[in-house]
Amino acid sequence: MKLGGKTILIVALIPVAMLLSAGLTYLMVAPAAGAAATTEGDDAAGKEEEAVDVPSDATVEVLIDNFNCTNNRAAAGSTIHVSFKVVCIVQDRQNLAFEELANKTHKTRTRQSIERIIRSAALEDLHDPNLSTIRRQIREEVNKVVGKNFVADVAVSDIRLIEQ
Repeated sequence: MKLGGKTILIVALIPVAMLLSAGLTYLMVAPAAGAAATTEGDDAAGKEEEAVDVPSDATVEVLIDNFNCTNNRAAAGSTIHVSFKVVCIVQDRQNLAFEELANKTHKTRTRQSIERIIRSAALEDLHDPNLSTIRRQIREEVNKVVGKNFVADVAVSDIRLIEQ
């Protein structure tokens, strides 16, 4: 069987192309795998580095409480039972001071201001998918209660409305 020059060239180039492809794949995957292994191996050191390398604009979530209250003003002739969870988003460096003020020193006033907002909310505010007005009012009232502008944003979750 006689092979031509072109056939020998093609047969020789196929393994070269395969080796080149395998080499490039190894170079792209190996650094990522090495970084993952290093991260797993240096777990304690990584935690220390995370604490040191926190950017100044990092925020944390601080749970205020779970709430369960009623609103008689939103719908005429009916009562709306509202249950929800409120989390305030504050700067990481202000976390401890805010937690102390909102959840210990002024806990009752903080809860009372949030419940007052929900009890007086309009029906369209309660049905707003983003709860924009309610979140803004909670942020303003909580900042007023604690005496500083700690709260950057508010998250309201697990909200349930039951109309009777």
